[in-house]
Amino acid sequence: MAGFLTHYLIGMEARETMSDNYIRQVMRGQNHAFLIGLQGFHLFSFDPHSLSKRGLSYRTATVTQQNQEFASLFDNMIDYTLKQQGQEREVCIAYAAGFLCYFAADQAMTPYIHFRTWQDLPVKCSPRRAASHRKEVETVIDTVLLRSHCHMEPSQLNFEALTFASKKDLTTIGRMMRYAFLSTFKSKVSPSEITNGLKNARRQNIHLNSDAHFRRLWLHALEKYVPISGSRRKIYEDFLPDDHDFMNTACAVWYPYPGSPDPQRSSVEEIYNMSLHSCRDFLDDLDTCFSWGMDREDLIKSIIRYEPFSL
Repeated sequence: MAGFLTHYLIGMEARETMSDNYIRQVMRGQNHAFLIGLQGFHLFSFDPHSLSKRGLSYRTATVTQQNQEFASLFDNMIDYTLKQQGQEREVCIAYAAGFLCYFAADQAMTPYIHFRTWQDLPVKCSPRRAASHRKEVETVIDTVLLRSHCHMEPSQLNFEALTFASKKDLTTIGRMMRYAFLSTFKSKVSPSEITNGLKNARRQNIHLNSDAHFRRLWLHALEKYVPISGSRRKIYEDFLPDDHDFMNTACAVWYPYPGSPDPQRSSVEEIYNMSLHSCRDFLDDLDTCFSWGMDREDLIKSIIRYEPFSL
């Protein structure tokens, strides 16, 4: 999966570069709900595919099967939203729009990040070490993309603002997702699931001052007082270099899934731009559902057919 900032950057750029329509106005008006939606399943404490009757996982499910489940989930999110009125309806729309951007970016970025993570590791590797290295890859990509697209370093971002929403909005989002998960996976979600996910996101995505002495003191305090495992924590540092070419600027060969006969040479920037284009297309389709009252069938079909790297 892509990192915290990668999802944020793709979603924000998609919103600002799409046509000026109803969905764009709602996303801007309900900005906090939209930003939370951009983190998608990152804010949940479980793998949604493990809840399905098929018991799918991201490692074993084909892209089409994953898309079908997401399409069903998103269809139920729209069902709930259409029953709401006023601000609650707009909050649900903005969150759903962010969630849709998360899906587009995640499906495009995950194959490369998985390949790049395991390329550097031995065949026999502990899950903890693999998770820790994946976080390193995600963090470097996050930082380089932030620098290239926004000309900023992590210290210039307000991480608290990116994970903030009012209690009323969180309650509205929580109700929608409880309905969607119950309808899709026949599983109940805790009312505090989103709130707890945001708290964990604030604790796990940490920026460190570039001063080495400060960095050592902060890490010591972190290990002592904040019980977060190293495999889950992401440390953002200013001026972080890409010494191992995690961005694949050299266009080295990689494969989207084990046993794939189709080698890829796409850089992270190229995958980013592909995700951006897909996000705008999805958001335009979502706009036709809510601003024009058109059937959502085309949007659901587009989700099911979405395969950035065909199997």
